[in-house]
Amino acid sequence: MHNRISGLRSVLKKVIINILILTVFVAVPVQAADATYSAVEEDKDYLLYKNDVSGYEILIDDAADLLTESEEKQLVPYMAACSEGGFVLFVTTEKNGFGDPDKYADDYFQSRIPDESGILFLIDMDTRKLLFYGSGQYERTLGSSTLNIICDNTYNYASDGDYFGCAREAFTEAADVLEGKRIAAPMKYISNACLAILLALIINYFIARKVSKAAKPSDFAIMNSLFNNFSFSDPKVTFLHESKRYSPRSSGSGGRSGGGGGHSHSSGSHSF
Repeated sequence: MHNRISGLRSVLKKVIINILILTVFVAVPVQAADATYSAVEEDKDYLLYKNDVSGYEILIDDAADLLTESEEKQLVPYMAACSEGGFVLFVTTEKNGFGDPDKYADDYFQSRIPDESGILFLIDMDTRKLLFYGSGQYERTLGSSTLNIICDNTYNYASDGDYFGCAREAFTEAADVLEGKRIAAPMKYISNACLAILLALIINYFIARKVSKAAKPSDFAIMNSLFNNFSFSDPKVTFLHESKRYSPRSSGSGGRSGGGGGHSHSSGSHSF
């Protein structure tokens, strides 16, 4: 029994070590893929470019003024790398009237390009949250799980005030996924490591409890040690009163069904 416990602990230890090793891997920055694009409009409030091959637009609306003019233009090729299959938007705001980054992003996207495929990366300075939004074919190729991972991987940039680095990394990782590459998920590995450690502690607890249990007496020994004495005489039941009578209602038309409003999309977010 002792050898089995030692073996189990050894296996669990190796599993935990391997998981922790995986957590040290981080995504290596990749240069934005070459994409042909041209300026459509350069206003003081936003930049608008177009992918010359796909025809989809690339919009930078930095209402919170987090990037310099030079940084906005440097960000365009990273966004263009994601624009083969839809529109690509980068938006910042200091006032979120919805109080919810997801609702803000959905409203902004639908007001600009309703019922189209595209992605929108939002830095919401009002709620201090990052949000990556995907619509149309991007909802399928970049699911909520992937978008959450990207936000997990980039929120440190925003926490440090490097908003250009945050947006650049977000679009770089999105482009990698769209090209069929895999991106690092250190937060996911850390969560898995914590779950593995918790599971190991629970297993060890039950093993220790089972090993340390004292031997139980047999049923025969217990029965032999009991002295039974049971008797009754002429029992009677008397009705006193009725406190409440329950009458079930008819099923009727019940409650309502259906989800909330908003356009079908995927999204991921992270506070910073």
